[in-house]
Amino acid sequence: MQFLGHPESRVPAELIPMLMLNSHYSNKERTVPHKREIFEIKVSDHFQRTSSSQSHSIILRDGNLKVVIPAIELARALFLHNVHLTRTALRPNGLQGMAVVDDIGEECIIRFNKLSDYPLSNLSKQGPCKHLRWLLLNPEATRSFNSIYGKLQQDENTGWNFNFEPPPLKNWRLKIAGEYDRDDPMLFYVEEIKTVYSSSFRYDKKVSIYHPKKTDVIPVEPSNGKRPEINRTDPDSHLDFQATPGNYRKRDVVSEEGFQFICDSEDAVNVMPGKALSRVAPNVNITVEPKPDTSGVGHGTANGSAQELDWAINRSDCDDPTNPETPKEVSPTGNFQLFEKVIKQLMKLPDYEHKGTQCLAMPKPNNASLIYKNKLTQEARTFHCAYFYYRQTPLVIIEVDISDINDKHSLGSRLFGFSESGKDGLAHIMKACSEKGVRWDSSANEAHCSVVVEIKHPSRTKKVDGETVLRTEREYETAWIESLDRAVKRAVTQ
Repeated sequence: MQFLGHPESRVPAELIPMLMLNSHYSNKERTVPHKREIFEIKVSDHFQRTSSSQSHSIILRDGNLKVVIPAIELARALFLHNVHLTRTALRPNGLQGMAVVDDIGEECIIRFNKLSDYPLSNLSKQGPCKHLRWLLLNPEATRSFNSIYGKLQQDENTGWNFNFEPPPLKNWRLKIAGEYDRDDPMLFYVEEIKTVYSSSFRYDKKVSIYHPKKTDVIPVEPSNGKRPEINRTDPDSHLDFQATPGNYRKRDVVSEEGFQFICDSEDAVNVMPGKALSRVAPNVNITVEPKPDTSGVGHGTANGSAQELDWAINRSDCDDPTNPETPKEVSPTGNFQLFEKVIKQLMKLPDYEHKGTQCLAMPKPNNASLIYKNKLTQEARTFHCAYFYYRQTPLVIIEVDISDINDKHSLGSRLFGFSESGKDGLAHIMKACSEKGVRWDSSANEAHCSVVVEIKHPSRTKKVDGETVLRTEREYETAWIESLDRAVKRAVTQ
């Protein structure tokens, strides 16, 4: 690698997903300091090659326009989306060492090997799942991916001059960023591929993914009534190439947004259910500052102490306002305990049937609003959901944690009954709430809910002989339960 103003240096190959020509880096954040031309092309002919003593490039054409892409950038956009796929590409057994395809029955199953280091968290969205389907089921994609190791073995240079054999790219579309040649307006040099639109490929069967570490967590309440407490982790640990990751540490997950690999298939790729696992979710202590931490690159070892950097692109789904992603379940905060306690008492009243209580993360808005983040933790703020039936009517109570915001920002609880799918309705109204600066969006609520009832929090004080005094904790809980019960009864009679 050649960083401006520094001698030529070497970095671990696992960093390929984050390395781009003419980018600037600050710790783990990549920025582009200069203006670039950004547009889409449709590849109109077969690719050509050009090489020098230092690099290999691929030439694509869109009509008369000639586009030159560094081979390593094209491979990054097609295949090397994360450190785990990069490691796989540099192993002799390639994709077979990561997963095998079981195509015997009516359903095609991608089975990850027990020893595979590909993390389950990378399969939480459709984007990476569909990319894996294309990579493992399309023979041209598989052959191209495995050529990375073959070309490495053929390279006789002292330094690695990255090369591979691309798949046929005619009729593919790419969104590219870079600059035109100074002398030739029909010659364009690509610095970054921002979007890949793959060509059509037919999958004859439904495709699912099996991962041996998949578990379905069943949240349970602590037997002693107390949840374990954990401290926050460093949200921006220091990247140190000399640090050795520990195999007992959680990975430092960094997802760069802005890149998409879009497959020409609407069929979903689902991860198969795993073993049921009962677990008490711990509380996160947000009052204690997180200790500074370090991230290293490479496999964790027994003697290592750093987090393992897990840097990736294409981890999220395409931004589709008509289909927001389902809110993610997270570890509860201390404020969740009071909500949980009140809901538990409410469910003891006649005609209530409790289905579950969750702590979820506010979805990231599509606009520039940052209120969805907790000011203290700088992570997505939490909201609490209680799912239940009242006289056989399915309802949800939602409470957003805004304890870090000043008293002028009020946001009462809401009782919802969803018009169609409760899961989809919840995603829509919470995305709208995020984009409103953590305020309820009445139009979104009306569009997706058959029941919307405001629930005001009871006052922390009461009048006694004309004087204002603080309510005891028990009195406050009782007043809150009564307020919730009144709202529920209003909902089923409106």
